[in-house]
Amino acid sequence: MTQTIKAVLWDMDGTLADTEALHLATLVAALAHHGIEAGAELHPEIFGKSGRAVHALCVERFGITMDYEPWSMFRARHYLAHAPTIQARPGALAVYHAACRAGLARAIVSNASRMLLEANLRALDLQDPPLISVSVNDVRKGKPDPEAYLRAAWLLGVEPSEAVVVEDSPVGASAALAAGMRALAWPVDDEAAALMPPAAQIVRSPQELAAALGVSL
Repeated sequence: MTQTIKAVLWDMDGTLADTEALHLATLVAALAHHGIEAGAELHPEIFGKSGRAVHALCVERFGITMDYEPWSMFRARHYLAHAPTIQARPGALAVYHAACRAGLARAIVSNASRMLLEANLRALDLQDPPLISVSVNDVRKGKPDPEAYLRAAWLLGVEPSEAVVVEDSPVGASAALAAGMRALAWPVDDEAAALMPPAAQIVRSPQELAAALGVSL
C-alpha cells in the first residue's frame, strides 16, 4: 500500500530557484580575489554541497588560507548583490502552489545559510509567516546528512514516511533517502540524472513532478 503524502519538503537552490549559476559565480569571484582562475568546471564538484563543504574543497584544492567565516561573508555579499534578479526554475512555482492548494503541508530545506535562503524567498515572493524553512544554520550537519529533512518533518508534525522530498541534486536526494523519505529527483539534465541515487524517483518536467505528487496544475 502506498503511504499517504502529508507534506512536501522542497529544496531551494536549483529546485525552486534557478540559482546554481549565481552560486558558481560567487565561488569564482572568491577564488579570483585570491588570484585563482576557475570556472564552470567546478560546478559538478560543488553541486548541492554546503558552503562549508565547498570551502573545505577550496582549502584542499587551491590552498585557500582564509577562514570560513570571512570567506563565506565575501561570497554572501556577492550573492546578495545579485539576489533581486533571481528567477524561479521554470514550472517550479506552479507545482509548489498546486501542492499548497491540494492541502499538503510544506517546508523548504536548504543547504544554504539562513541569510541566502531568506534572500531567495524574497526573490521568489515566497515569504509567508507560517512557512517552515530549515537552513544549514539550523542543523549540526548539512545535506547529505538527513538531519535537515528530519528536522523539517518534526516541525511539521509528520512522520518521515509521510513526507516526500523534491530535489535537483544527488546530495539532496541522498539526504532525503537517508531520512527515510521518498525522494523525487528533478535533475536539470541527463548528466545530473545519472548521478542520482538509484532509490530516487526521477521526474523530467513540472508535469511529471505534479503527477508524482498527485496534484493538478
